[in-house]
Amino acid sequence: MPPADAGPDPSPNGAGLAEAVLGVTDTLVVVLDPAGRVVRFNPACERLTGLTFEEVRGQVLWPFVLAPEEVAGVTAAFAALTAGDFPGRYENHWRAASGERRYILWSNTALLDPAGEVALVVATGMDVTAERQAEQARQESEAQFRVVFDQSADGLVLLDPHDPQVPWRIVDCNAAFCAMNGYAREELLGQSIDLLHPEPLMARRGPELLAWIRAQQPVHGEGEHRHKDGHVFPVETASSTVLVGGREHVLGQDRDISGRRQAQAQLEALAERLAFEAQHDALTGLPNRARLLDRLALELRRAERTGRAVAVMFIDLDGFKRVNDTLGHAAGDALLREVAARLQACVRPSDTVARLGGDEFVAVVSDLESPQDAARVAGRLQAALAPPVVLGGTPLSVRSSLGIALHPPDSAVPDDLLRQADMAMYQAKREGKNATRFFAPTLDTAAHTQLRIEGRLRRALEAPAAGGLHLHYQPQVDARSGAPVGFEALLRWTDAELGAVSPARFIPVAEDSGLISALGAWVLDEACRQVAAWGLQVPVAVNVSPLEVSQEEFLGTVYATLRRHGLGGPAIKLELTERLAVRDLQLAARRLSQLRALGVHLSLDDFGTGQSSVSTLLHLPVDELKLDRSLILGVADSALDRRVVGALLALARGLNLRVVVEGVETQAQLAALRDLGCETVQGYLTGRPAPPEALASVVAQAR
Repeated sequence: MPPADAGPDPSPNGAGLAEAVLGVTDTLVVVLDPAGRVVRFNPACERLTGLTFEEVRGQVLWPFVLAPEEVAGVTAAFAALTAGDFPGRYENHWRAASGERRYILWSNTALLDPAGEVALVVATGMDVTAERQAEQARQESEAQFRVVFDQSADGLVLLDPHDPQVPWRIVDCNAAFCAMNGYAREELLGQSIDLLHPEPLMARRGPELLAWIRAQQPVHGEGEHRHKDGHVFPVETASSTVLVGGREHVLGQDRDISGRRQAQAQLEALAERLAFEAQHDALTGLPNRARLLDRLALELRRAERTGRAVAVMFIDLDGFKRVNDTLGHAAGDALLREVAARLQACVRPSDTVARLGGDEFVAVVSDLESPQDAARVAGRLQAALAPPVVLGGTPLSVRSSLGIALHPPDSAVPDDLLRQADMAMYQAKREGKNATRFFAPTLDTAAHTQLRIEGRLRRALEAPAAGGLHLHYQPQVDARSGAPVGFEALLRWTDAELGAVSPARFIPVAEDSGLISALGAWVLDEACRQVAAWGLQVPVAVNVSPLEVSQEEFLGTVYATLRRHGLGGPAIKLELTERLAVRDLQLAARRLSQLRALGVHLSLDDFGTGQSSVSTLLHLPVDELKLDRSLILGVADSALDRRVVGALLALARGLNLRVVVEGVETQAQLAALRDLGCETVQGYLTGRPAPPEALASVVAQAR
């Protein structure tokens, strides 16, 4: 058969009907990619082989179903098919579940992608083992031949190709043949088989066909019969010569394949749909990453010829997670479809808009003269997203961060150019979001530095002590007596290659790379081990990333760590930043309530520097506020600063919260804080961070 070239089934129920046909047909249906790996393996195949679709999915098919000696032939035939030589039929043996070899007759169809390359191969097969065995049996005995002839479910007809008066005269036919063609047996006997042909085939080509059958028997083909009522239907035929009474006859075995043709058409539509889906996003219908990279490679080659520029614009929606969390995933999907439609409406038909997944979109815009052209297109894209989208009666403003990589001067490699646009987008997010940034080589340098830090940190976590991870502890003291009332565990990292790495550098890397959970678990375990070794009666504070708290397993990690070291919840204090509440206030409140139920103290760190609000404090079940050092820099000599700190202390007292003021470095600051009623301070004045062995006297005092 020629390769299919039709579009996907336009009917919304087309794919479902095709799947249903796949499930009920006795026809073997296998869909393979150009490497021979299984994409579909229908139930008829499962019943024959005893293999399930899941066992062969994504695997090269031949070793599962073929005897070793047949693999080479099938591989060669498949290679010819995928190279453009489309053999319509092929036969081989399959191993059945019982262990026997089944003879399969295949009809192959190659589906092409837009570039004209083979995308999928759809093979429909019939198990013709029974027919082969029947033919052998008929040759051994005319009596057996008669029984098989009469009882066969296929239409069988015995023809005399040598009658000089009647071309290919019907000598005999079985009930199935009569029923298939709508005639009584008596109406057919003695007639030319051309009675059933739309045109006089045997009268014109009888000798040629007989020679072909003699040379190639049995021969297989497909043709058409005209039913007695006049309608024409497709048949599949197998013809061979037999001796009956010492005279050469032709035995025809015919099967009405109307149902198979219909199923095959549906399967071809399904295969084309699968080919489309393999290169497109299911939610929006936009090209996916694979299709995007193909189009980008094409545009980059064209840019080399024309001397014009091609831009990759990486678009990420700001705050999309909040839409899913507050309005549900259905609303999030609706928003993504609307964004896709708006972006597509902003570009030319020759440009490409793709969705990479989540809320990440990419536009490839070609034939540009300058960066200013790219900036203007980016402006149109962001402006198109600006009008509110109404979801469930709720108007939502869509903002986006957009990064641009432009060739030239940026990379001519599709993957690299996409990566550079991604880095530029993240730079736009870091600088406040809802902005556009062009890629710059410094971003690439920063990315490589981050990758190096990530690699070294990953290695350090495999053996923390050898990798240079360790904790220092800073006392938290009573503002009046100076007695220690707690400690804060501070993570330090001294790498053999990188030297001393600031937490401000490696903590964001840990969060971006997914290492933060392992790093946080080690810090908590090491702090608890030290608390147990010291035998402290005051809590040790451990800083926790919002990403850790948002994970389901975090509560279990805290509980297991406390039990492992024989500690109760009050032995530790978890310090969290307001980023946790900003991400998801309801989730934060739920997680903190669960931690508090363990007896763990909870402290809100850096209060007064971020998005601090009284409503946040009212929703979060915290025990303590930590005032950032930036608030007390002028507390000793600025009346305004003293009023601000005094107001925050009064707020905390009104909410029954303890307060720790960090960053105390001078006696004047300490005196001012005492006057304001501050109870607990932390800073270089009252105790610098130090390793455990340097804190023996302070620990003894705390005990």
